[in-house]
Amino acid sequence: YPHEFSGGQRQRIGVARALTTNPDFIVLDEPTSFLDVSVQAQILDLLLDLQKELDLTYLFISHNLAVIEHMSNRLGVMYLGRLVEIADKQRIYGHPAHPYTKALISAIPTLDPEKKRGRIVLSGDSPSPVSIPTGCRFHPRCPYARENCKYEEPSLNAVFQDQYASCFYPLV
Repeated sequence: YPHEFSGGQRQRIGVARALTTNPDFIVLDEPTSFLDVSVQAQILDLLLDLQKELDLTYLFISHNLAVIEHMSNRLGVMYLGRLVEIADKQRIYGHPAHPYTKALISAIPTLDPEKKRGRIVLSGDSPSPVSIPTGCRFHPRCPYARENCKYEEPSLNAVFQDQYASCFYPLV
């Protein structure tokens, strides 16, 4: 019975079931969220081994930024169901452009007690997904918001070209 398997065993069964159709692309939605750290590492290693062995492409969805950094080459950051930034892993983690991405990256704990990271704390509460703000969804919490942010949303074309960042900063 399913309840007789551990979380790690259930994840391995889920991976095996996904592989039965010999896919090229697999969507992994929070595949390690309820697993302890050691089992989580085993599942991630299994997924990476399978990716190399079977030449798979993953869409890896997670709230755990450390896991995303370990698993991804390119990533997108979403806020209230919209992409706000998409780029290579090195650019996102090294030089995030969007204020929300900056706040997320600043919240990642560091293992080096000597290394201080400037924590960015966003003001206000996150809006309800039922009542999404008009214009840029992030404008109520954005320290760089201008009047036009309330009415204009950055275009997806600009997001995918990594050229949209200037709309989040005041004009000089």
